[in-house]
Amino acid sequence: MGALHAATFWCAALIFVARTPSVWRNPRGRAAWAATGVGALGLLTLGSVVPQTVLDGWLGGTNLINLVQNVCATTAFWLMLRASTGDLPRRPVLAHPLALLAVVTAFTIPFACITDRGTTAFHFIVLGIDQTAMWLYASVYMACVAAITVTTLVRGLPTGRGALGVFRVGLVLVTLASVEEIVSLTADHLGLATPGVRDALRFAFDPPFYLGIVLVVVGMASFTVRRWVRDLRLGRHHRRLARVVRHHGLRPVERRADLRVRTYDLVIAIRDAEVQGRTIDPGELAHVRSAERVLARNLGG
Repeated sequence: MGALHAATFWCAALIFVARTPSVWRNPRGRAAWAATGVGALGLLTLGSVVPQTVLDGWLGGTNLINLVQNVCATTAFWLMLRASTGDLPRRPVLAHPLALLAVVTAFTIPFACITDRGTTAFHFIVLGIDQTAMWLYASVYMACVAAITVTTLVRGLPTGRGALGVFRVGLVLVTLASVEEIVSLTADHLGLATPGVRDALRFAFDPPFYLGIVLVVVGMASFTVRRWVRDLRLGRHHRRLARVVRHHGLRPVERRADLRVRTYDLVIAIRDAEVQGRTIDPGELAHVRSAERVLARNLGG
């Protein structure tokens, strides 16, 4: 599982770094970009890249890293919800910043009530699950994650195939794993079922949860690659149209915007000149029509 944690971390970290230049030109993408960065930070706390004892040692060596991990994961899922509901007339209640504060507070208070957190341990929760505060801490955290992912699925994501479908499957797996973990935590805390059944429930959490995160990251990586390909195409069209504009001495609208909008402005300037009687040769018009087809597919997304 450590290799899976490490691979997921590096994938999320690379996507975060790769998208950094574009988010400053496109504010709409900042929530998803931040979700990737915070999610990568949460994956780092699992100890697959930097030993967990080292990370927790910087915080005092009393398993505070577990709380940091869960705060990062919750914040990352919340930022995904925030990003996916940006176009709604009214965002769901959970997408409000105060909701994130309430959610984090809800499981931080039980964490603070845990007695004798001991020294750094990867299985910190399992070792202390007999404490009611530990059970509440972990269960409330998992319930919050499930609530956020369900809200994202229901309110934030349209139905679709390809990368969007992969993203949805990932969120479904995370939701199912979160519910399963609450059942497992409750069985461990109350001593329900046989030890074998409780072990099976405990080990059933990691595969779907982290596979779900991998699928979410893969979906986001696909979006990023598609955006790169789109920008390469738009860049080529923008350069061609800029030459046409200079050739005819046109004065398109100049504004600070992303590449799609600037290419659209060039198309409008050329089409306006054509309507006003300016002669545009067939080769130049072919460039305009090609750019229009690309913009028709991408201007809204």
